[in-house]
Amino acid sequence: MRRILPFFLVCAATAAPLRKDTVAEGFNDPMSIAPAPDGDVYVVEREGKLLRIRPSTGGVFEIGNLPVSALRASEPKSDSAVEDGLQGIALDPDFSKNHRLFLYYSVPDQLIDRLSRFELRDGKLDISSEKKLIDIPVQRHDRICHHGGSLQFGPDGLLYLSVGDNTNPFASEGSAPIDNRPDRIPWDAQRSAGNTNDLRGKILRIRPTETGYSIPPNNLFPQGTAKTRPEIYVMGCRNPFRLSIDMKNSTVYWGEVGPDAAKETEKGPAGQDEVNQAKAAGNFGWPFLVGNNKPYPIVDFSTGKPGRMTDPAAPKNTGIRNTGLTDLPPGQSAFIWYPYSESAEFPVMGKGGRNAMAGPVFYHDPNRKINILPKEDDHTLLTYDWVRGKIWKAKLGEGEKLQKLEVLEEGLRHPMDMEMDADGSIWLLDYGSEWWFNNNGKLLHLLPEFTQHSPVISIEPIAGKDRTFTVKSTSGPDNEKLTVTWWLTTGVTERELGSGSTITVPSTEGSELRAVASDGKSPVTVTRISLSKEKVAPELQLKLAGNPASLAFGQPVTFEIKSDTAPDATQTTITARYIPPTGHDAGGPQFSTELTALVTANQCLACHQVDHTSVGPAYLNVSLRYRDRPDALDYLKAKVKSGGSGVWGAVPMPPQIALKDADADTILRSILGLAEGISQSQGALEGSIVLAPKPASAGDGGAWEFTAEAPGFTSSKFRIPAK
Repeated sequence: MRRILPFFLVCAATAAPLRKDTVAEGFNDPMSIAPAPDGDVYVVEREGKLLRIRPSTGGVFEIGNLPVSALRASEPKSDSAVEDGLQGIALDPDFSKNHRLFLYYSVPDQLIDRLSRFELRDGKLDISSEKKLIDIPVQRHDRICHHGGSLQFGPDGLLYLSVGDNTNPFASEGSAPIDNRPDRIPWDAQRSAGNTNDLRGKILRIRPTETGYSIPPNNLFPQGTAKTRPEIYVMGCRNPFRLSIDMKNSTVYWGEVGPDAAKETEKGPAGQDEVNQAKAAGNFGWPFLVGNNKPYPIVDFSTGKPGRMTDPAAPKNTGIRNTGLTDLPPGQSAFIWYPYSESAEFPVMGKGGRNAMAGPVFYHDPNRKINILPKEDDHTLLTYDWVRGKIWKAKLGEGEKLQKLEVLEEGLRHPMDMEMDADGSIWLLDYGSEWWFNNNGKLLHLLPEFTQHSPVISIEPIAGKDRTFTVKSTSGPDNEKLTVTWWLTTGVTERELGSGSTITVPSTEGSELRAVASDGKSPVTVTRISLSKEKVAPELQLKLAGNPASLAFGQPVTFEIKSDTAPDATQTTITARYIPPTGHDAGGPQFSTELTALVTANQCLACHQVDHTSVGPAYLNVSLRYRDRPDALDYLKAKVKSGGSGVWGAVPMPPQIALKDADADTILRSILGLAEGISQSQGALEGSIVLAPKPASAGDGGAWEFTAEAPGFTSSKFRIPAK
């Protein structure tokens, strides 16, 4: 029998595309943005930098660098602090006058995530002005992740902070991490998200005051309630990543990054990402419920057997590390929920990897300069997904119920934060191409497509005249007359040098020259000229024949590598890596925590690393070379025991006589498994690479990540959906 779904569930039409103007780029893991009343936009980066962007002139200024705990490129495979850093920013409602802002960050010398108030003085972040508001004890070892970290003020001056469950999600088969064994603290979200006496896995709501903060009425637990924290507005969150407040009615929306199970098992339902709506305080269920209140059984992790099933109407926390109430508030269903596969309830969400976010609520205003959506979309929530690269319109009706859901924009890279500007346009933060250590994050300005397009301008240096530049060509919409104004960045400030077609920059002053072209109607165009002598490595360009929209396992793919400076073909490497849609890409293959401990105890990492060459070859390269050899395990075990040289270079490998046979088997099986889902081609600028066969664990969705590398060149990296 054919099932008839409500109208809003089957509407798959794509709205008219938006204009996406790049305002600034080159950010390093940008996390969050905050538009200011004067038109500036503030950006925080994961490793602690605070940036001020001035769209009207193109200025980008580093105005602060807060010391934080964070994963660093110097130790990229660390199992500690894997998602730490500077997470969120919110400007004080009276920012124009008091220059105060709020930051949420990982304290570098303590196991604490902290919410603090700071002030800007002379245009810079004054670290000495810090007023500490809330300290949240956390753990950082054993690949613990989930910090949340979104900050938003509501229309009534209340400040909301999303906090993740601070748990390792990788040892519960994608289901609920509720491990009650005594030595499994990092793997138990009952201690955090399900604990009424803990601030982790929550959305907090406070009223900042001159000396700290007060508790507003109608939070989840009245002040003074035993075994509870009064700051909690919403509990039962896994990783509430990007929240938004409806500025007309204070309804809270947030994207909840869900668990990884690809399908339902005896240990629980398939994982779901959620877009949630809280019109009042409540419990949204994690780690006992997911999606539309789908329950988890209480699994005995010592036997792997499921036990008592959670009652959504009366969930209980009987975890051994629970310091709060046993009887929890009733579970609240998600507003929108979707798995890796196609959603039965919300098919317009698509399928594949997922990482839900919630953006602003749009209200049409005929008196405003810009309306990003038409009048019929008045009262529409914009929601988006970091992995799927899409924005959806969720039209709200009476009682803020969902009326219609459709795609607004697609083809984005990694949308990280989205804020509505006072003029009705949208600021979108693009995180960049990598999981960590980006240097290509962007700030995008989203406008209706019918908005008048910006001018086009080309600048070049004048030969024989030091630090002198001229306008080579210009073109404006409708042949409008253009004005070119020259700006110079100096430290955290800028100054206008003048207008005209040619400019000479004084002496050695400044780090960047900008030509700003304007027709007085459309958004300005900024052309940047670096005045520093920094040497930039040439970029590789990797192209695939036919520009495929998706690729299948085992499919041959023809490639070509180009660059303005030709690389040595013999030194180039092309890698195609399948990334499953788990939302937890570690940036490449890696050992489990247990395997890392084993190879460390046997001193294997003194000479080898997982995916890059050290004294000896990378374990990934060993796996790629030997994975198809039938006797690979026995062959490698004999080599490890006897030692030798010549296969990977002249440096000899000493015989590992003390290595136990059982440990050798465990280590070598893990090494041979590193290349699962990976193909590689070396020594050619063009040719063909055959994609890896489908891993046994692969579900629906995922992507192929292609990387081209050569010594002395900036690598090329991009992703294509997997079939």
